[in-house]
Amino acid sequence: MCMGHHYLPQYYLKGFSKTVDNMLWAYDKGTGGKINTQIKSLANITDFYSQETEQYLANDIEGPANAVLDKIRSRNLINDDDKIIFAKYMAVMWKRVPRAKDDLKKMAPRLADGIAEKLNADLDQIIAKEPQKAEFIEKRRKEIDDILSIYAVNPPKDIWLENIPPERTPRIVEAIKAMTWSFWEFNQNPVFLTCDNPLFYFTGMGVGKPDSEISFPISSHIVLWATWRVDLPAKFIKASTQIVKELNRRTVDNASKYIYHSRDENWIEPFIKKGRWKLNRIV
Repeated sequence: MCMGHHYLPQYYLKGFSKTVDNMLWAYDKGTGGKINTQIKSLANITDFYSQETEQYLANDIEGPANAVLDKIRSRNLINDDDKIIFAKYMAVMWKRVPRAKDDLKKMAPRLADGIAEKLNADLDQIIAKEPQKAEFIEKRRKEIDDILSIYAVNPPKDIWLENIPPERTPRIVEAIKAMTWSFWEFNQNPVFLTCDNPLFYFTGMGVGKPDSEISFPISSHIVLWATWRVDLPAKFIKASTQIVKELNRRTVDNASKYIYHSRDENWIEPFIKKGRWKLNRIV
């Protein structure tokens, strides 16, 4: 694989590797193929970001969050400042991956229609007040329609890049931060998978409702679990095999293309090929 911009941070993926040379197994969700390669060769696409975005992610988002990852992976509880840093990290992870870019393209026709409706209403008001400008405005209307038609098919990359910083979605960051964070751990062997779209939530529910949940793999042994439950302690909880399976089902279901694991084990390929499951809340 060629080197490009990493849509998953390499430091994040190192939590799922068990070798000194940072090797990881990558499974193709669509074809069932697999490769074993170094982390630096995974989860990257040439010219995926701008250079400015790549530097911003490395310095402002990943850098501060790496220390929080270290804390969690060392089984240390995090403080409120850590939680703010990592809430931003997770919100950005949700927006920086290929799925988010694809989702924007799917939404573009609807967004373009909304913009066109608003602009046309504004232009109609101008014509009503200044009918002598009608011919000029109709020419501009045609130009706007042509631009929006292009946007609906192929939205500019800059629109997606501008939406990546956490400041663009403050309510999502605030909701993630306000939830109760617990950490499922399984220490007998590395069991937790991660993928190219690791932040899971129930899409029909979002993150702000009382029954909402987030799960986010931290390492092969730990998954962050965020809920609105006030009866749960913010601590590490030993996961049963059923909990492990449920969290891994979420990861595989959420993946766009690739699932990652520290080792090539017999259960992984059949698990991935099983397809879609009924995903359950953890109560």
